[in-house]
Amino acid sequence: MVADTQTAGTDRGHAIALSIGLLAWIGSTANNALKTLQMARMLSTLSNMSDYQLAQIGISRSDIPEYAAKLMADD
Repeated sequence: MVADTQTAGTDRGHAIALSIGLLAWIGSTANNALKTLQMARMLSTLSNMSDYQLAQIGISRSDIPEYAAKLMADD
């Protein structure tokens, strides 16, 4: 049996490229899920603070979403 090395190399390279693409997609998806979870926890933590505690860090209750987004952007 004769193997065509050019075709085999191309197929292998294509498979490797697909694998790398899949790993990158999984990493990106996991990163997005982690950021969503972190944002939810931050919003929950800030929302559970008293108005006095929020005032001590310089925000009001209505500022919580914007403040959390700013903190996440600084990551």
